[in-house]
Amino acid sequence: MKYILKALIHTLFWVVYLLFSLVMEVMQKKEILVTLQDLTPQFYINFIWATIIFYVSYYWLIRYFEKRQLVKYLILSITLSVVVSAIFLLFSRLFLSSFNLFDYHIFLLPMLGSFIIAQCGCLVRGFENWFANIQVKSEIENKNLKNELKLLKLQINPHFLFNTLNNIDCLIYKSPKDASKMLVTLSEMLRYMIYETGTDVVPLQKEIDYLTSYIQLQQLRVKDNDYVKFSFTQQDVRNIKIAPMLFIPFVENAFKHSCHAEPMPVINTSIHLDGNTLRFSCANYFNTESTSKSDIQSGVGLENVRRRLVLLYSGRHDLQITKKSNIFSVELSINL
Repeated sequence: MKYILKALIHTLFWVVYLLFSLVMEVMQKKEILVTLQDLTPQFYINFIWATIIFYVSYYWLIRYFEKRQLVKYLILSITLSVVVSAIFLLFSRLFLSSFNLFDYHIFLLPMLGSFIIAQCGCLVRGFENWFANIQVKSEIENKNLKNELKLLKLQINPHFLFNTLNNIDCLIYKSPKDASKMLVTLSEMLRYMIYETGTDVVPLQKEIDYLTSYIQLQQLRVKDNDYVKFSFTQQDVRNIKIAPMLFIPFVENAFKHSCHAEPMPVINTSIHLDGNTLRFSCANYFNTESTSKSDIQSGVGLENVRRRLVLLYSGRHDLQITKKSNIFSVELSINL
């Protein structure tokens, strides 16, 4: 939500609060015209009181409601109202000598008012978060609609497709059985890209299988079996979901810019789970003389995945892309 809109919402709330307080002050004094000099100290104490209750709830109490810890939220709301009311009633006693702290009516009404203001603070913050989530969701939907064909073209890299078909064609004469196996692998990849990645999330195992197939097909054009190392989690990931096609741009980039160097492997990539955190890494050697860092880090594919991470995992991911000597590496962690 834009800061201007937030400021307007908060300003509107406090204008309404002050008008209500002024009306109550007028009713108490039974005078229509009340100047600032006529306002009692209790009026200013109440304003400070309300501000503290409102923003403590706005910044702190709301988190328990958002986590659906409703019982804890209710208990803390009541506790906050009682504690702050008690503190400010004692403070009021300093300005109002006639203030009777032992009159339960005097304590009950401020506590009820504190509770209501606390709920207003949470309501305002909840509205802001709801509005912000709608904006993010709308942006994601619009981006998906506008870039659907572009994403498919990026996913089905024509160079990769043509090279793979040529490699399979050559393999037919040497090993028909392996050629048939590679054709099946390519077919499964295309089926996954076209029919199964249209959803918001896919099983993590599907992404692992896709990367495995991609690497197997890319290895057809390299002679050394140790050229690529791909390790992945051996845990049960059937219930873990992830946004589709997040990792493939990094692996494609690694193959595109990789350069043979010792020791093997030239490309080293992995996917592992660390508690609730998914960690992906991909590193490759590259030719420092013919390839610049900007060439490696640029490209629509990488920019697209960066933007998707911001939209889908805002505040829940960390992407580090580094170049050290002749090694280019990507480290991505996502809090699931």
